Amino acid sequence: MNDLLRRKVLLALAAGTLTVAMGSARAADPVKVRLGDLAQALNSIASNVMIQQGFDKKHGIAVEYTTYPTLDGLFTAIRGKQVDVGFGGWTAFAQFRSKGFPVTMFYPVGRGVSLDIIAPKGSAYKSLADLKGKKVGSYAGAAGTATVLFRVLSSRYYGYDPAKTNDLQYAGPGLLPTLVEKNEIAAALLFDPLAAKAIASGPFRSVVNLADVYKEKVGEDFLWIGVASNDDFIVQQPAALSGFVRAWIESVAYVRTHPEVFEPTSKALGLDAAGTKILRDRVLADYATTWNDATIKSLSTFAKMANDVMGGGFLDDVPAAAFTTRFNPR
Repeated sequence: MNDLLRRKVLLALAAGTLTVAMGSARAADPVKVRLGDLAQALNSIASNVMIQQGFDKKHGIAVEYTTYPTLDGLFTAIRGKQVDVGFGGWTAFAQFRSKGFPVTMFYPVGRGVSLDIIAPKGSAYKSLADLKGKKVGSYAGAAGTATVLFRVLSSRYYGYDPAKTNDLQYAGPGLLPTLVEKNEIAAALLFDPLAAKAIASGPFRSVVNLADVYKEKVGEDFLWIGVASNDDFIVQQPAALSGFVRAWIESVAYVRTHPEVFEPTSKALGLDAAGTKILRDRVLADYATTWNDATIKSLSTFAKMANDVMGGGFLDDVPAAAFTTRFNPR
């Protein structure tokens, strides 16, 4: 082989090697996952840990975290595929699927430990029974899981449905404490971190924790928040969703063992050390990481109660396609 021919062969081999290397690099690029959440939600702690600690990249994804000021805005983004993955109440996801929206919940997030009804410290309210006939605000909108839980408990066990008596009002979570302070409403249904802030540093106290009441009355743990995707993304990027679950599990484990991750949230909320401890204890107790067929089956208990209260058209059935365990770590 003459020198000219040899050089041509070597150049061709080098070009081929470079092409393969570039192709491999492209194949290894992380898949972008647009993650949607409600502004000021406690999910932000583990979500930010996932990004900052690189757990997303470790599992082949690049998470872009976007928050929405209202649940309606978040749910519109989830249904409209403006996000690939989004947090929300499981009843909302089941309802979307039953109405023909291709949304599937694929992992649990929170048990509702942080769902408190707050009232002024000097108020006499001691239980849901004392709120009968009182104006109560909810951040979750008319069909949000937290609102439905409140209505189920009050109507089934305390003899009133605040929505049917026009005593249930809806407002953004940041506005509700102000409405309570101004006596425009008697109490407010809030979630962490705002509930923890109100209890720890504001002129408020918790009347009841809704998850505790549910456990007491029903005898089962409540499941509140999950994470869902749409059918198109599930078909196109199943490995990315498996990676998201693994990254989320690692992020939650990191949060459990690194109390310093609460410092930015505590600082933003103006919490002292005692308030930060309240927030951390509640967040850690809220995380749910058990997701199997038995967990999904148990949701039917609350679905039946919710349908009885909300009426026809709300969770008339819980479609099997609303939930999947296929992205669980194997």
